Amino acid sequence: MKYFKFLLLSLTIISCNSSDNTTEEDLMPPDPTPVFYKGMDLSFQSELEDYNVTYRDTDGTSIDLLDYVTNKGTNLLRLKLWHTSQNGENTLNDVKAYATRIKNTGANFLLDFHYSDFWADPGTQTPPAAWQNLTESEIRIAIYEYTKDVVTQLKNQNTLPEIIQIGNETDSGFLWNYGKVWDEFSNNWGNYAALVGEAIRAVRDVDTDDTIKIMLHHSNVQNSIYFFNELEPFAVDFDIIGLSYYPQYQTKDLNLVANSLNLLATTFGKDILLVEIAYPFTLQWDDNQNNYIGSLNQTIPEFSPTPEGQKAYMEWLITTIKNIPENRGIGFCYWAPDWVTFPDNDSSVSGGSAWENQCLFDFDHKALPALDVFNNN
Repeated sequence: MKYFKFLLLSLTIISCNSSDNTTEEDLMPPDPTPVFYKGMDLSFQSELEDYNVTYRDTDGTSIDLLDYVTNKGTNLLRLKLWHTSQNGENTLNDVKAYATRIKNTGANFLLDFHYSDFWADPGTQTPPAAWQNLTESEIRIAIYEYTKDVVTQLKNQNTLPEIIQIGNETDSGFLWNYGKVWDEFSNNWGNYAALVGEAIRAVRDVDTDDTIKIMLHHSNVQNSIYFFNELEPFAVDFDIIGLSYYPQYQTKDLNLVANSLNLLATTFGKDILLVEIAYPFTLQWDDNQNNYIGSLNQTIPEFSPTPEGQKAYMEWLITTIKNIPENRGIGFCYWAPDWVTFPDNDSSVSGGSAWENQCLFDFDHKALPALDVFNNN
């Protein structure tokens, strides 16, 4: 009995000593499970809603698009922003209004700064008209002040984005020729990095709680490693590598896609977001406009251009992203799932689309099976 009491006392002392060694780190809750982004770019919605375009559930019931897709599992919405819009769309007022609606659903918000008055992509990076006669030092001030003003206005209405994208598909730089890194400007990386740095500094100065992730966006999965290698010496303060993957313009080799994503992750140690993806559910058309994809040789052999093939493609892509090493694959964003052709039964306005066969709604504007992957992953 004496031995038993001694043993009990010893265990009590050990237990007390162990408690004394408990650190603050031991008492902290475990890190939350990282968000896997299942996103959509709904930049066309502000315009399409003006024409009363109707979307429908699979049974034909009319739906509110934003509520429907977020209830289906979409947890990230991307909006593009033009500086002084040439056609009156994608203005800051449009973004602010739709951002409020996004936040009301509980979804995350991704803001895509184009730093242009219209579309910006690898072949077109035209500065806003208001900036085109500035000196190099003046345009650095302009990008800082403009970015800071936009983010401040979003903060003031409690709609700060979770992710901000500095430029759209900036393979060739942006704000040509100030930040061009293409052709005769291939040695201009320092100026490009400085402009990007000023935009990022503006975001950080407003986001004092350091909640916003910064993304840089390249248009090609396979070729992007060159871009980020060139940028590496400048120590740009960003968090996410954003990529576009459209098989009609890029490789259709699934192994090459996966290997390229894995190499990016292990080489640069950044999170990766497939920020623009899409796939056709048909090669037919619903209007008299040429579509971006319309022939079988533009598709991936493993995935037919059918509703089932579109869904299978999405399932493959999600698995591929989730298998990126070190959990660096953080999600995807489907581009323009809503850019349908109209009129429909509720509209007398004729609107064509070059994208209607890559939407997530069919030619009757009914939800397609690919939408199920947003809930299942």
